[in-house]
Amino acid sequence: MNNSLCFTLFLAATTFCRAAEQPTLENQALRLELQPSDGSARLLDRRTNISWTLPAPSIRLKDQRSFAAKPSGNVRVSGGMLQYQADDGTGFQWRLVANPPAIEYSFTPGPEVAEVRILHDSLPLEPGEENYYALPYRIGIRLAPEGDLPFSRRMPAYTGIGYSRTKKGIPTGYSMAMFGAVQKGSALLVTWEPPFADLYVDYSGAPHRRLTAGLALRNTAHWIRLQPLGRGGYVEIAKAYRPIARERGLLKTHAEKMRETPSLERMFGAADIKPFLLSRQLAKTPSNPTDKDVLRVSFTFEEAADLAEHYRKDLGMDRAFLVLAGWINGGYDIRHPDILPAAPELGGNEELIKCSKRVKDLGWLFGLHDNYQDIYRDSPSWDEDLIVRDADGSLHQGGVWAGGQCWLICSKVGLELAKRPQNIPRVRELFSPTIYFSDTLFNAPLYECFSPKHPLSIEDDLHYKRELAAYLRGQFGLFGSEEGREWCVPVGDYLEGLMSQKTGWQSNLYAFSEKDVVIPLFELVYHDAVALYSHQGDKPRPDNPTYILDHVLYAEMPVYYFGAHGYWKDPAADFQPPAGAESRMVFARGGRFGLIDQYIKNTYEVLSPLQRLTALMPMTDHRFLTADRKVEATRFGTDLEITVNYGPAPFTIRDAVLPQYGFLVESPTLVAFYANRYRGVAYSDPALIVLRSRDGRPLATSRDVRIYRGFGDGRVELKGKIVPIEGDEKIVTAGNRVRPAP
Repeated sequence: MNNSLCFTLFLAATTFCRAAEQPTLENQALRLELQPSDGSARLLDRRTNISWTLPAPSIRLKDQRSFAAKPSGNVRVSGGMLQYQADDGTGFQWRLVANPPAIEYSFTPGPEVAEVRILHDSLPLEPGEENYYALPYRIGIRLAPEGDLPFSRRMPAYTGIGYSRTKKGIPTGYSMAMFGAVQKGSALLVTWEPPFADLYVDYSGAPHRRLTAGLALRNTAHWIRLQPLGRGGYVEIAKAYRPIARERGLLKTHAEKMRETPSLERMFGAADIKPFLLSRQLAKTPSNPTDKDVLRVSFTFEEAADLAEHYRKDLGMDRAFLVLAGWINGGYDIRHPDILPAAPELGGNEELIKCSKRVKDLGWLFGLHDNYQDIYRDSPSWDEDLIVRDADGSLHQGGVWAGGQCWLICSKVGLELAKRPQNIPRVRELFSPTIYFSDTLFNAPLYECFSPKHPLSIEDDLHYKRELAAYLRGQFGLFGSEEGREWCVPVGDYLEGLMSQKTGWQSNLYAFSEKDVVIPLFELVYHDAVALYSHQGDKPRPDNPTYILDHVLYAEMPVYYFGAHGYWKDPAADFQPPAGAESRMVFARGGRFGLIDQYIKNTYEVLSPLQRLTALMPMTDHRFLTADRKVEATRFGTDLEITVNYGPAPFTIRDAVLPQYGFLVESPTLVAFYANRYRGVAYSDPALIVLRSRDGRPLATSRDVRIYRGFGDGRVELKGKIVPIEGDEKIVTAGNRVRPAP
C-alpha cells in the first residue's frame, strides 16, 4: 500500500474536533467528554449517572517549569480514541477499553518533559456519607473529606513505614498500584504501572472541605486506567483490582504456592513465636545513651527449645513457627552480614543445632531472623564499596539500631553476600531452617544506586530484592520479611508488620491523617495469597483484647507476647496487670494457666482453626455494621462469616448477643464465639466456645466434633441439643449421648 493511500484512509477514519465541539468516547457503561479548550474531561458512569471531574494534566519540564497541558490544536477522534498535543509536543490519548469497560489515559512525552501529573487536582470529593477515597496505604484506609486540618500527601511506589516521611513525620508510600474513589455510592478504580508513579492526595480542611487526587508519572510510566464500577464501595474496588493483580503476576495464591512448596500448608494456623535471644545495645546510641554497652540475654538456644516444647506439650499448640532473633554473632542488629558463628553467649553452633532439631521434632517450623540490607561498621565485611551511593556520591545511611548507625547495602551486592559460602549455604548446612526471615527487605523503598561499581535503577533494585527473596525461599522453603507490598506476594509467604496498622501500633507515628479509617483493602485482594502478621514489636499482652478481635476479623495469626527464660515456671515472672485493666483481661480468663499462657491458649484455640480454614479462601466482604464503626464484619469465600464488637454496647446479630470484645465466627464446619447468648443458650457468665468438625463434615452432621471452652458457662447447643462441657474440652462423636435442647 503506498503512502498516499494510507494518508487517505487515515483522513477517512479520523474526525477533527474544533474548540467549539465536544469530543466524546462512549459505550453502554461510560461516557467521556473532553473539553478541547483546556484539556479537562468529564467521565460519566452511566450505571449510576455519577460524573467524575478530571482537570487538565500538568507538565513539569526538566528546567522545573510547569504548565497546564492544553490542546494546542484540534482534537482527533479515531477508532475509539481521542488524541491531542500540548504546546511542548507532548501527545495525550484517551482510549475506550471494552472489557471491562474503562478508559485508558496515556501520553507520549515531549523531549524536555520530566514529569506529567496526568491526574491533577482530580476526582474532587466534598463531605457526604458515601464520598471517600480507598487508599492502598499499608492494609488500606478509607479517607473521607473530614477533619479541620488541611494536608498534602505524596505516596511513592512501594515505600514502607519509617522510610519516606513528610515534614510532620508521616510515611506515605502505597502498597498496591491502585486506588479507588467513591462518590454518592458510585465506585471508580484507578490503576497504573509502577514504580515510576507517585500518588498525591490533597485536603483543603475547614471550612471548605475538599479532597482531590493526583498521579504524577515519570520515566517509563506513561498511562493510567480509569474503570467506573457502578454502584459499590471499597470492596467492589478491591475485587475489580484482583484480576489486574493476577494479570500482572502479583496474585500467586497459597494454592499455587503449595504445588511448589507443600510445607506451606504447615503455616496455615501457625502462630509466630519470635523470641529475642541476645541484644547488645551499643553505648552512646538512642537506645543506650550511657558510656557502656548493655548486654541482655532473654533466652539461650536451649531455653528457646524449652519454650517451644512448653507451648506444644502444655498448651496444645500444634502449629507454629519459632523464628529466633538475635541468634547471630554479636546479637540482634550487630555485625550484619557476618552472622556466624552463632552467638557463643547462647550456646554457639552446637546448641543451635540441637535447638533446631528439638523444634522440628515437635512438628513446628524452625527459622532464623537475618538481614542483607543493613551493614554496620563493626562488621568484619565492612567495605564502603558494598553500600548504596546517592547521586552526590555519598553513602546512603539507614537507621540507628542496637548496633548503632547502619548503612544500606546495594541490593545486587546483598544477594551476592547472602550467597557467600559462610552465609546462607553454611546456615542451611548447620541448622537446616524450614522458614526464614530477612529483615527490612519488604519494607524498604526502591533505591537508585549511583556507585560506579554496581549502579542500579529503581527497576533493578526491585529485581534484586525479588531475587533475594526468591533465593531465600528456594533455600529454606518458606520466607517472610518486614511489612510488605504487593510485589512481595509471589516471593513471600508471610508479611510481618502490615497487621499492625489494624492493631493501631505506633499510630501516632504512622497514621495517614487525623481521620484514618482502616479497611482491609490489601486483604480483599491478597488474603488467599500471603499471610499477614503484626510487627515483631507489636506483641499483645493479656490486657489487649482488641488485638485479638483484629486478628479474628481478618482471620490472621498473632505474634505472641511472652516472658523471658522459663517464665511459665515462676508466678513472679507472669504478666502483672496494671491498675484498671480488669475489663480488658477477658481473654486471659480460665485459671488453668498463668495469665500469659491462658491468653495464648484461649486465643490460639480460636485463631488457629479459623486461619487453617480460611487460608485458601479470598476475603469476599467487609462491612461496618454500626455508625460509630465499633462493630465490623467480614466474609471469606461464600459461607464463613465473622462479626466482632469493639464497642461497649452489646450487639445482636442473628441469634447471638455479643458483649464488648465479643465475636462470632460461623461456617458449616467451625463455630467460635465469645457471647452472652448463642442460639438457644443464654450465658449468665459470657462464654468463649469453639466447635470444630474434625471429619470435614458440617457440624450438623459431623460424627467427630471437638468443643473447646475457654471460660464462662459450660454448655452449648449442637445438633439441636444442649451439650454440657466439663473442663475445657469435649469430644462429641457418633456414640456420645447429649441432652436434647429445651
